[in-house]
Amino acid sequence: MSSFTKQTSVLQSVRNGLRILQLFTSESPVWGLTEIANKLQLNKSTVSRLVTDLVAEGFLQKEEKKYSLGFSLLSMSGVITSHLEIHRESKDILKKLVADLGETAHIAILEGNEITYVHKIECQNPVRLLSSIGKKNPVSCTSAGKVLLAYKSNDRINSLIEAGLQQMGPNSVTDSDQLKAQLIQIKEQGYSICINEMHEDVVSIAASVRDYTGDVVAAVSVVGTRERIHDQKIHQFVETIIEAANEVSIRLGYIPSAFGKELH
Repeated sequence: MSSFTKQTSVLQSVRNGLRILQLFTSESPVWGLTEIANKLQLNKSTVSRLVTDLVAEGFLQKEEKKYSLGFSLLSMSGVITSHLEIHRESKDILKKLVADLGETAHIAILEGNEITYVHKIECQNPVRLLSSIGKKNPVSCTSAGKVLLAYKSNDRINSLIEAGLQQMGPNSVTDSDQLKAQLIQIKEQGYSICINEMHEDVVSIAASVRDYTGDVVAAVSVVGTRERIHDQKIHQFVETIIEAANEVSIRLGYIPSAFGKELH
């Protein structure tokens, strides 16, 4: 079998697997092999193989001779719901942050070794960084990435370092010991400042966002030029961004007293 034929076969299997999952709805939550085969007009042996794989990965669960959705999908839906909640609760806060500071504001989350922007409000004169909703950037070169990474385990931090620290801007951190020292400080203070790390002449400042469990789940960040966010303004920016991140945390159900902590 040629590599092209193999690739086509894999894609067809993925497509049919997704078609099977789409059959499960609130109106029809349980299906049998024969029912699935008849509904999708697929060979029963093909359906059996695909369903077995979906069960093994936790996307389906078997009860006697019937199948229903598994907990892997429930976990994924929980992630989506969490991200939607962060997006919804941060919208007005980001707008106020942009109005107060005059710079573009973001909400970012950690995905693998990158951050993903889930919300963005632009200022009148944004820096053309191509930062858009859904865009990914390296963790170690961004203030949001460092804030999110600072609260992860040592194993998680070491894993990212082993994957390689990227050189993006002139001040990108490529030394593992330097990055670890920065993360310790960031965790203590709850915010991060990156100057010329992702792009030259660009400043980004981020603060951590916690949810109702007390975990850091996102970061509020503001990005602008070094000319506009100069040394005399950085302290004001940090305080305002921390205040915004705290407000998002509270809206997500975070209660500092319940964890014996104070907000930043």
